Amino acid sequence: MKKKLYVLFCILFLVNITVVFAKQEVPNQDFINKYFFDVNLINSASQMAETKKNINQPFLEQLVKHSLEHNDVQNIKVENNSGLQRVFSINDGFQERVLRKVVYWLNNSVRVNGTIEVSLDNPSNKSTLKMANDEVITIEPAYLCVVDNKRKTCTAKEGELIVSENGQKVRLKSQSLYDWLMVGWRKELDGPTKEELLEEALFSRYLYHLGPSYSEFFMCPKIKIDPINGDPRRHLIFASALNYSGHHGGDYDKLTFSVRDSNLTGLQVTNVKIKKHISQEEIEKQCRTFD
Repeated sequence: MKKKLYVLFCILFLVNITVVFAKQEVPNQDFINKYFFDVNLINSASQMAETKKNINQPFLEQLVKHSLEHNDVQNIKVENNSGLQRVFSINDGFQERVLRKVVYWLNNSVRVNGTIEVSLDNPSNKSTLKMANDEVITIEPAYLCVVDNKRKTCTAKEGELIVSENGQKVRLKSQSLYDWLMVGWRKELDGPTKEELLEEALFSRYLYHLGPSYSEFFMCPKIKIDPINGDPRRHLIFASALNYSGHHGGDYDKLTFSVRDSNLTGLQVTNVKIKKHISQEEIEKQCRTFD
């Protein structure tokens, strides 16, 4: 009997000790909440700081590095000294192409060394870029000024521009951007041309035959059509486009395929390929509709 009581006593003692130590090892709930809250707060602050760092990178610094992104531009306003003006917005799918090509020209411009003339109070043409970080960038023609008999005469320097950010100025050479700023912006269409609409319609028709798994490949569609042996009833079509999901910050993939289209044998789709994670250069080439 004594042995049984002794064994029972030992078991109860061990159980009690285990519970005591377990309570000591379990962290206080307030401590847990505070610890994870502080960690999340630190991580969140770190991510916000990194995002802010990227957004606040000076425009001119990106320009010199040829690393501007059209997604960082909210809109472009162009006006002349006659009062005409237009605004091109990133939120308009068609106008976005204007932002793309302006940024493309800026990234491919050449910096010009030398003195920068003081901007005129009323330049013939001026473009204003509103950035995602609320910075305002101005682009205007570079002027060559001559003083004769105490009279100052200024004329625009062909192909050269002044880009200004917060009082800092950079002089660039870009004939394409210069021509657009002087004349081209007024000729920008408000919607796609008939040729572009036809191209998109044909692409959609052929894309349908590939099945639903390819349905998101409709960004920047391009089609090349060649008659087969000169027969206008039979055509060989080469088509390509980018995936729409890449438009939301992901990587772009490129779909390419060929189609034999004949009123005798119908449609035959071949050479369907998807190229993953294409380069920025290839993206611009696929979507570019300008020289």
